[in-house]
Amino acid sequence: MMIRIAALLGVSAFYLIYLGKALMLKRQGITVNLLGEKANSSEKYFEIVLRIMTGIGGVIQFLAPFLFEVNETGGRYFGLGLIFLSVMVFFIAVRAMGLNWRAGFNEEQRTELVTDGIYRFSRNPAFVAFDLLYLGLAIVFPNILMILAALLAIILFDQQIRDEEKYLVTTFGEGYRRYRLKVRRYF
Repeated sequence: MMIRIAALLGVSAFYLIYLGKALMLKRQGITVNLLGEKANSSEKYFEIVLRIMTGIGGVIQFLAPFLFEVNETGGRYFGLGLIFLSVMVFFIAVRAMGLNWRAGFNEEQRTELVTDGIYRFSRNPAFVAFDLLYLGLAIVFPNILMILAALLAIILFDQQIRDEEKYLVTTFGEGYRRYRLKVRRYF
């Protein structure tokens, strides 16, 4: 029972950070979720799929402690460790982004390139945090749905990162190219 409660607390903390940051930015007139808002592009449809998948994934993550069996091996503690590591990394990442944090990108909402703090070690620590959350839950509650959700999330987030990198090269030019040479995509 304690494993289920701990997993639920971890998922709750993660999404409270997400929602709290989104509300804080919204109060300042900044739209956070830009996924699927592009006009007439193949990226728009991909982002709509990503938005749907992350919504369904979030629901599954909250329901997992109630629906799925807990891993009975020591792996469950490793999975819990990944969940709480994801919360910590996500908090640090969204804090470092300040007013520049978005889900997706849009030419109308200009941001600054963030390269300090945790972004000195990873170009995408918020996505790393999402990946850790999905993986941790798949380890704690190992079943086909959780494993498929984790694999799909990792693949879709990777594609989103690659699309965002094209935008960042166009927007920040040589500054982003230099940053990309110094800091890895994930770790």
